[in-house]
Amino acid sequence: MAVLPPEIIHQILSFYLFHPQQPITALLTTASFFLDISQDILYSNLHFTSRKQLVSFISTYSAPTCQIPRAPRSVELDITEGEESKNIFVEIHALFSKCLSKHKDLERDELGRPLLDILRLRLNSHYFDLQMSMICDALSLVNPRQFVWTGPDPPHHFSIAIVLPAIPHLFRALESYTNLVYLKLSHFTMNFSSSESYTARLPVIPSLRQLHLGLVIFLDPLLVASLLAEPGLTNLEQICLVDAYRESIWGPRLRRSDIEAAAASMHLRSDSDKGDQLGLLDVEATNKRILSIVICAAQTERIMGGDRVEDNSALL
Repeated sequence: MAVLPPEIIHQILSFYLFHPQQPITALLTTASFFLDISQDILYSNLHFTSRKQLVSFISTYSAPTCQIPRAPRSVELDITEGEESKNIFVEIHALFSKCLSKHKDLERDELGRPLLDILRLRLNSHYFDLQMSMICDALSLVNPRQFVWTGPDPPHHFSIAIVLPAIPHLFRALESYTNLVYLKLSHFTMNFSSSESYTARLPVIPSLRQLHLGLVIFLDPLLVASLLAEPGLTNLEQICLVDAYRESIWGPRLRRSDIEAAAASMHLRSDSDKGDQLGLLDVEATNKRILSIVICAAQTERIMGGDRVEDNSALL
């Protein structure tokens, strides 16, 4: 009898585990070989598609005597129903603090936080969430190499997934990541008013290599130029801005020339105030860096109106 290689069995079991047409309990109890591969699939890369599923997992594996069968390498939450994601970070905090934190086989950073390959969120935050600080409290419990937070809506439908009050808490958590090399955020706004206590800025993460911002509104090009002027970001290789708007989605998209102009304005301001740390800014070096690592692009067009760009062109 021919023996299938483990890689093929892994693909077959993956299909049946995530697209179950009928119960597969009999298959999993047939041989320990099938069970071992299935546990690798399910627990090495945790993927939750509903709040009920997440709560059930926490209630099972938060028990002192019950450990997750495999050390998770990635965590993904794909919560598409709007109200289901309300206060969801309370459960995410419980997942990390009660389930992942006690796993003896998980690799950890110098603070004892579990190291993950990927932490991916596809869900909405909520403007009137009374526990907004839980975003930072929960996300700071782990240390991922890649972090992604996108909206659950289809590409042609623009809505805000990361609401404005969530931004400071999110950025504070991101800046605690010492292992992060890839960051992708989409469906958010940076429309902070001068009267608010939080000063608008992008997170400074020394380990970061790639930054992808998509479907973001009210992104001041000065924020991008200021980030590039940060002396600690020596590892940064690419900033990709896709459908990033200076104001609303009815206005112009951000172009690379906007960021160059913002860098020049920073240089002019530094000349008039030598005490400012921006006085050390070399505008030519900054512009050279902008040309080498910043990509501005259009991907999703409105049905009518707005900033029209043909053929998903680069925005220079």
